[in-house]
Amino acid sequence: MMGAVKNFFALPASFFRWWFGELAALLPGVLREGLRGGEKLLLDMGTTPPQLYRLRGRKAVPLASSKEASAKAKAAATLALARRELVTRQAQLPLAAEENLREVVGFEMDRLTPFSREEVYYACRVAGRDAKNGRLSVDIMLAPRRKVDGLLEELRGQELTVTRVDIAADEPGRPLGVNLLPEAPSPAPSRVARALAGALTATVAVLLFLALQVPLERKADYAAALSARVTEERARVAELRKLEEEIATLQKPDASLTDLKRQDLLTLALVDQVTRLLPDDSWLSQLSLDGNRLSLSGFSPNSSKLITTFEQSPRFSETVFRAPVTQDPRLGLERFSLSLRVEPAGGGQ
Repeated sequence: MMGAVKNFFALPASFFRWWFGELAALLPGVLREGLRGGEKLLLDMGTTPPQLYRLRGRKAVPLASSKEASAKAKAAATLALARRELVTRQAQLPLAAEENLREVVGFEMDRLTPFSREEVYYACRVAGRDAKNGRLSVDIMLAPRRKVDGLLEELRGQELTVTRVDIAADEPGRPLGVNLLPEAPSPAPSRVARALAGALTATVAVLLFLALQVPLERKADYAAALSARVTEERARVAELRKLEEEIATLQKPDASLTDLKRQDLLTLALVDQVTRLLPDDSWLSQLSLDGNRLSLSGFSPNSSKLITTFEQSPRFSETVFRAPVTQDPRLGLERFSLSLRVEPAGGGQ
């Protein structure tokens, strides 16, 4: 008789254990860890040297000896990385992204940060909300995946099972309360459990069907609206980038125009310098500039004196006649043709 009674109550008890397990799987990771109970450890890498703590509720008790730490090593542990091991970025997202913030950040990782989603472990939290403009400020904390995996592998060799990777805060033993590791999928129930759950929840499923339809449809509509909003934002970003490129192109100075202006200024300066040096009884019939060589042709009563005059100027050197000096009988002057090397403007006037 007693055995029959025990069997009668065992079936509902198994069902409720499974049912509450499924409900717990819907909770955030932090709350789910708190409901599991049992011994928990915290390895704080923000201290020097790293310190292992035993967690009792919200209180962290340091493990004083290596023997005590070794005895607790098989308990579930949280690894708190030092701030210097992380890269932090702040991003602006649509306000609607808060509903699925981690998924949206992961999807946009290569745009929001210099890394791809496969290269890092990450966590994110809301830093501020701008309801007027519909924008959300988000702090994104990233840790190199290869470095974290190597550290986890080393801790497994020390029989320390790490279930969460947090970030060390200023106060030892009190991490920020985030998890850089992705959420582990819930284990699939066994065939017997599925059959039992199906049989015992059939009636409840029928009664809740209509009530569940409304929130499911609303969630699907919300997900579709969020996806459309993300697509719209990406299109706007692409358009803004295109405008930035066009503005940058328009702002680039015209090199050819700049060179032309510089050349005109140089030519005017040389003409002014030549005019100042040329004696009043001499004049030019031709002036040309080819690179750093200036060619002068004209008439003067004493052409040889012109060479000495131009050589005394720091702007000219290597002054030579390009052709023999000839006498113009009509003017009674010497016809000359000079070639001069033009020195850089820094040489003085």
